[in-house]
Amino acid sequence: MLTVMKFGGSILSSESQLKRVTQVVKKRREREDVLIVVSALKGVTNSLIGIANKALEGSDFKEEFVAVKKLHLEMLSGIKAKNYVKETEKGLLEEFSLLERALQGILCLKELSPRSLDLVQTAGERLCVLLLFAYLLDENIQAIAFDGRKQGIVTNSDFGRARPLMDETKKKLEKTKGFVHSNVLIFPGFFGVDKQDNVVSFGRGGSDFSAAILANLFRANSLELWKDVDGFLTSDPKIVEDAVVLSNLSYEEAEELGYFGAKIIYPRTVVPLKEKGIKIVIKNIQKPDKIGTIVSNERLEQKIVAKSIAVKRNIASITLRSPIFVGQAGVLEKIFYEIAKANISVGLVATSETGISFTIDEKSLPRTREAISRIGLVLEEASFDKDLAMVGVVGEGLKKKPGVAGFVFGCLAENKVNVEMISQGSSGINISFIIKESDLHKTVKALHKKIIQNPKMKNSLIK
Repeated sequence: MLTVMKFGGSILSSESQLKRVTQVVKKRREREDVLIVVSALKGVTNSLIGIANKALEGSDFKEEFVAVKKLHLEMLSGIKAKNYVKETEKGLLEEFSLLERALQGILCLKELSPRSLDLVQTAGERLCVLLLFAYLLDENIQAIAFDGRKQGIVTNSDFGRARPLMDETKKKLEKTKGFVHSNVLIFPGFFGVDKQDNVVSFGRGGSDFSAAILANLFRANSLELWKDVDGFLTSDPKIVEDAVVLSNLSYEEAEELGYFGAKIIYPRTVVPLKEKGIKIVIKNIQKPDKIGTIVSNERLEQKIVAKSIAVKRNIASITLRSPIFVGQAGVLEKIFYEIAKANISVGLVATSETGISFTIDEKSLPRTREAISRIGLVLEEASFDKDLAMVGVVGEGLKKKPGVAGFVFGCLAENKVNVEMISQGSSGINISFIIKESDLHKTVKALHKKIIQNPKMKNSLIK
């Protein structure tokens, strides 16, 4: 039996944490095969992106670069065997030499292409592999480390948002499968390599996705995502203090919560696991023997109507109206063609005969204004609203329980909350709506109390 264990950056920030991870792996290795995927050390990816931008601006990045280098070299103090310290230090310095050359190239050319940025921002994962490899060897755990550029995931060349090429990856990793029974295999997350050997990242949160791809190809029994939290909660604990951990979710519920920005799981992670029916287990490194949330394809005979009240902040909405929309073919295509060209992700969409409204992340508002100016349509109205939030009521039971929408919006009316936009998710397990961000706290608290904590709703089970 093989378990893929992914360790996130939030629990990789000190030598004591690396030792704790090592002990967790050692204990697990006694009873099953293990494949590890790691993120960069905490904060390193953000630092590398900042350094790359400094190089682009022509600013001196030496101080920040030295700080990242020092952070990794100081981690060697937790390794007892001097030979492992020496070998790992050599590997780290080689990686930093390559990284420095890449940054000098950005500085000289005054250009930071998506290709160059991916090469720089993924260095943290390759460095972390070297460190954890040394810690495992220091505990007499047989292991093999891969840097991801020679033996790793094959992707397309869409820098910053790569897609895996599963057949090519399967062929490339075929030989490594023979090592898994006698060694712990360690891979970097977050990136793959295209057919021209360029490093291509999956985007932020992509280490989870990397782990899911490897779990699929190695036919793992489960993917464990090790974090500093117990799992998914019934709501944002910063809003609802008595939110509780959810013991189980379906793949679809986890995807919906991920799209709402729940940092427990990156939404794309679910797809390769769902294909093979591989469960996801959220584990807290502080409580290694405790099981948090389990995500799987299991459907209980009875389901609670709603499991979580999810939130997404910093939302903006755009409303476009014009009489020419009536009976005009291709209007929506023109609008969303320009939006897509500007690489803007659209959230909710609501249409009528004479207009359309849609939501975006607030940070994309300036680019959205520019994109709309290029549409070439005479608009009667073009409004841009910000300081909004999205709230979603998520649960498999929504598909079978009549009257839930009325119950939700009745609760909002009781609390005098005005709804700006409404959407029923295509999956049928999510009712989403847009409100003023100033109403967010009272909305979520009211819904959590009335739906999640209400015994009548909590025990309103679907047979």
